[in-house]
Amino acid sequence: MSLARQTQKRCSDCGAVFECGMGQDTPCWCSREFAPVMPLPEPGKDCYCANCLAKHIALSGQENLQSRP
Repeated sequence: MSLARQTQKRCSDCGAVFECGMGQDTPCWCSREFAPVMPLPEPGKDCYCANCLAKHIALSGQENLQSRP
């Protein structure tokens, strides 16, 4: 069992600092609060804060609806 602490990250969009729990014993907040609908960030980018992740998910859903026949 790993006792590693959460890592502080900076949002790729807005620059906000937030805690990331990837690779910990418990799932990160993003996988507990959001359904796994987004791909991992593009190479060279990092995770998004909760606000920006919610915006990306909403935009992704709108794009999917618009692309349907």
